Amino acid sequence: SSGINAEWPLRPGRITLSIKAFLMESYEPRSSPSAQRNGEHILQALQQFLGRTDKFKAIEVASGTGQHISLFANHFTCATWSPTEVDASLFKDIQAYTKQLKNVKPPEVLDISNVLTDIKYVPPHFGKYDVGICINMVHITPLECTHGLFKNMSKLLTIGGMLFTYGPYSDNGVITPQSNIDFDASLKSRNPEWGLRDISYLKEFGAKEGFQLEMVIDMPSNNKVLVFRRLPPHC
Repeated sequence: SSGINAEWPLRPGRITLSIKAFLMESYEPRSSPSAQRNGEHILQALQQFLGRTDKFKAIEVASGTGQHISLFANHFTCATWSPTEVDASLFKDIQAYTKQLKNVKPPEVLDISNVLTDIKYVPPHFGKYDVGICINMVHITPLECTHGLFKNMSKLLTIGGMLFTYGPYSDNGVITPQSNIDFDASLKSRNPEWGLRDISYLKEFGAKEGFQLEMVIDMPSNNKVLVFRRLPPHC
């Protein structure tokens, strides 16, 4: 025997895979301070509606670094979780946080402001999901993204499916406390299309797309979780 491993010479494809695996193992994912702060609180809100052993399919819009979906998937282990993100540069962070979790799908690029049927995203995903989650997106994106969230979730979610959104909101045109007023002004100074959205407006717009606002949950740091349910047509 020559003592040379029978796998030698390695095929280029195998070398590429080995390098990718090594890079993923050694990659230190970015960390979102807000996700570290609010993750457990949002999980507690989800637990009011979802059982730990429930078998459901969930999609997250604007997954960011993947810290939230990693936390949720680690708790709801019988559910299947699908992260999405408009910024594909975050995929390696999402994969790093979820690589040990077999119930998390690979991340997909998703621009929720698009009509998803136009980009052929919806057909294979149509009515596939029981739960939709969107954390800290609504106030730091143009309003068209919020519109797209409801329009597209009405296609993606099953009848009776639930949409959870998290962040700071105004209520009947009033923003409280002063820290949220300052935050809203700061957002609008960065981009005039950003800013806190009003709960009554989201309730009304959601209703047009077949959603009912079921509950508003107060959260730490003057944030809220809004819980919407997709209703049967003409309900």
